[in-house]
Amino acid sequence: MARSFFRKAKLFLIIFLVIAGSWGIQRWAYSSDVIQIDGKKVSMIDGDSFKVGEAEYRIYGIDAPEYFQNCKDENGADWPCGKMARTGLKSALADDQFSCEVRAKDQFGRFIVTCYNDRELDLGSLLVEQGYAVSGHSFDEKIYAVDEIAAKKAKRGIWRGSFVRPDIWRNENPRK
Repeated sequence: MARSFFRKAKLFLIIFLVIAGSWGIQRWAYSSDVIQIDGKKVSMIDGDSFKVGEAEYRIYGIDAPEYFQNCKDENGADWPCGKMARTGLKSALADDQFSCEVRAKDQFGRFIVTCYNDRELDLGSLLVEQGYAVSGHSFDEKIYAVDEIAAKKAKRGIWRGSFVRPDIWRNENPRK
């Protein structure tokens, strides 16, 4: 009886260690990569995603309005906040060089990155503070919550009126 218990416990421990180890190796493999990107070679996808060559990147910790998403201004009129968010990202990436730390890869094959311009400004923080994106989405924590509060208080970007949070808008407007 005791021998059977120890065999099962040993098997469980081995399976657990293999799973935990593979998860840790995957996180470690991405978390140590820092890439240098030439801003002139970047193509915009939307307000939180861009491409360099065939590789797609998504800014970690933020969620920007989708490209075709509209918001309401302070008078209730529609304005193209998704297109403006993309323009905001394009401006943030306009530096000649910037660096991105690869944190993971998402279910769509995009690299999840934290990027810094040549002045060492965190681009996710910059985009949220300017009102081009909200903090969070499906990430672990709302790391840019302070920037979001500042944008909301100053009524910058999407905070100047009303909007549907990008994750809710995507669920209500699936791609065809």
